[in-house]
Amino acid sequence: MIGRYTRDGVLAHVGAGKLAQVGAAGALIVAAAAVHYGSDLPAWVTPALCLASLALTGLPIVWGALSGLVRLQTNVDELVSLAIVASVILGEWITAAIVAFIMVVGGLIEELTSERARRHLEALTANSPRHALRLGDDGQVSEVPVDDLSPGDRIRVRPGDVVPADGVVEEGVSELDESALTGEAMPVARRSGDAVASGTVNLDGSLRVRVTRVGDDSTHGRIRRIVAEAERHRAPILREAERYARWFTPAILVLSGVVWAVTGDVERAVTMLIVGCPCAFVLATPTAVVAALGRASRAGILVKGGQFLEAAAQVRALAFDKTGTLTTGEAAVARVVPVDGLTADAVLGAAARLEQGSEHPVARAIVAEASRRGLADRASPPIERIPGLGVVERAADAPWRVGNRRLMDQAGVPPLAAAEAATADASDAGMTPVYVAQGRQLRGVIALQDEARPEAADALDRLAALDLEPPLLLTGDLASSAAGLASRVGISPERVRAQLLPQDKYTLLRDLEDGGRRVCYVGDGTNDGPALAVASVGVSIGSRQDTVALETADAVLMRGDLSGLPFLLRLGRATARTIHQNLIWFGLLFNASMLVLSASGSLTPILGAVGHNLGSVAVVLNSARLLRFR
Repeated sequence: MIGRYTRDGVLAHVGAGKLAQVGAAGALIVAAAAVHYGSDLPAWVTPALCLASLALTGLPIVWGALSGLVRLQTNVDELVSLAIVASVILGEWITAAIVAFIMVVGGLIEELTSERARRHLEALTANSPRHALRLGDDGQVSEVPVDDLSPGDRIRVRPGDVVPADGVVEEGVSELDESALTGEAMPVARRSGDAVASGTVNLDGSLRVRVTRVGDDSTHGRIRRIVAEAERHRAPILREAERYARWFTPAILVLSGVVWAVTGDVERAVTMLIVGCPCAFVLATPTAVVAALGRASRAGILVKGGQFLEAAAQVRALAFDKTGTLTTGEAAVARVVPVDGLTADAVLGAAARLEQGSEHPVARAIVAEASRRGLADRASPPIERIPGLGVVERAADAPWRVGNRRLMDQAGVPPLAAAEAATADASDAGMTPVYVAQGRQLRGVIALQDEARPEAADALDRLAALDLEPPLLLTGDLASSAAGLASRVGISPERVRAQLLPQDKYTLLRDLEDGGRRVCYVGDGTNDGPALAVASVGVSIGSRQDTVALETADAVLMRGDLSGLPFLLRLGRATARTIHQNLIWFGLLFNASMLVLSASGSLTPILGAVGHNLGSVAVVLNSARLLRFR
C-alpha cells in the first residue's frame, strides 16, 4: 500500500523476509483453493488456510488502517480493510485472501520499482566510514572513531579508503573518486595543498591529510543532513493530494452504499471499496519527486526537497551574481597601483593582512598574490566585514580599509587623480578595482582580473531556449566591469544592475517575486544569503572545498559549474508534467472508470484488486521515467 509515502521520511525496503512472507501467503491460497474445489477434507480447512494467509497479508493492512484511525489520521487503507472484512463476513474466504494478497503484491511491485530511485539518493550518503587513521605527534598511527577527530588532526588515507573528514593534503599524490558528491565519473588528481572532501574514495596513492571540518560540519555530513530533509519534505501538491484523499474515502463509502442499496448486490459494493482506494492519486507526487531527486543527484545536482523541483517548474525569470558565479571566482591580481609614496608590495601586504581567512574570491586573490610575493602576514588584526563594501580594521587610530569606492566614500576618503586614472584603465580592461586606504588617505588601488566561466555562454544559450525572461546580472562591482562580463557571456547591457549591496539584491528580487514572477537566483553562496532566500529557487555553485553553498541554497550544482542549471529547470518542468499525468490519467480518469465498471457489475473483487494495482504500478513506472530524463 502507500503508507511508506504518507509517513514523513519513510522509504520502504523490500527485504527477503517480506518476499518470503508474501510467498507463504500465496502458497496458503493455492492450498485453500485445492481443498475447496477438489478435496474431501472438512469444510473448515478452507477458511483456516485463508485466515492463515490473511494473517500474513490482510492483517497488516487492517492494522495500518486502525492505527491511523486511532491517531485521527487517514491513510486510505480503510477502504481495502472494509472490503477484506466484508468478504470474510460474507463467507468469501478465498476472495478475501486473494484480494489481500494482490494488494500486497502490488505494493511490493511499487517498492521494487521505486528502489532504483531511492538508491541514487542513498548513494550520496553511503560512504560513511566509522574509523580513521590518526597520526600522533611522534608519527605513530592509531585507529580512532571518526567522531573523535577534530580540526587540526592529521590522518592517513590509504588506497581504497573513504576520506573520513574534510581536509587539506599535506603529503602524497593520488586520484580520488568524487562521483558520489559531483556525479563526475572521472577521478580527480589531488596533491599537496589541495582540499579533499569527506565521503570521497582514495583510489591509489597514500595521503597525509590535515583535518579542517568533521562530522555534521563536513561536506559529507551536510549532504547527509540535506538528503534526509529532502526525503522528509512534502511538496505543496502532495499536501493537496492528501487533503483530497481524506474526502475521497468517505465519498467512496457513500457511493458503495448507494450501489448496494440500489442493486442489492453486495459484491459490487465490495469491489467499489477496493478500486476506490486512491493509491494512484496519492502516489502521483512522491514517486515522481523521489525519481527526480535521484536523477538530479546522478547529474551532480543536490536538490534539498520536492518543493524546489516544483518551484523550478514555475520559474520564469533568472538572475545571476557575478563574481564566483558567471566568473570563475579565481580572480588574480593584475596590477597594483601605489599612491602617496608607498610601494606596491606595501599596499598589497596591507590589504592581505586584513583579508586573511576570508573565503570571498577577492580576498583569496589578494592573499594568494601576497603569498606568492612572500608578503603574507599571519598576524591578522581585529576587523569588521561590511557585506557588499569591504573590510575595515578595528581598534586603530587610522584604520586600514580595503574595499570598493562606496566604502571609501562612506569613510570620507577623497579620490586621487592618479588612482582614478588607474581605476578607469582597469575598468576599461574589464578589471575590478579594489581600494586600499589608511584612515582618510588613499594608499593604493589593486586591480583584479576575473575570467568568465568557460561554460557560462553556452549555459545561457541553453537557458534562452526555455522561454524565460532575459537574465539579469546583479553585482556589487562597477558598472563598467559588469558590462564587460555581460557582453562576453551574452547578457544584454540593459539587464545589468551594478554596485548593489546584498540588501539591494534582496529588494530587487523580492519586488520581482511580489509581482508574480518566479525567480531562479544563482549566487556563489558566500554573501548572497538574502537573495538566495527570497528567490523561489536559490542555486549555488558548490564544490568539494565549499560547504557554505550547501547551507544557503535550495539547490547546489556540485560539479562546480553552470552547465547543470538548464538541466535543473528542465527536470523541474518534467517532474511537474509527470505529476499532472499521474494525477489526471491514473489518479482520476483510471480510478473513475474502475468505479463505473465496479458499479455496473463488470468487475469482481479479485479483478478490482488487479485493476487497482495496475493503476498504482502505472503511476510508479511513469514516475520512474524521470530516472532516464535527458
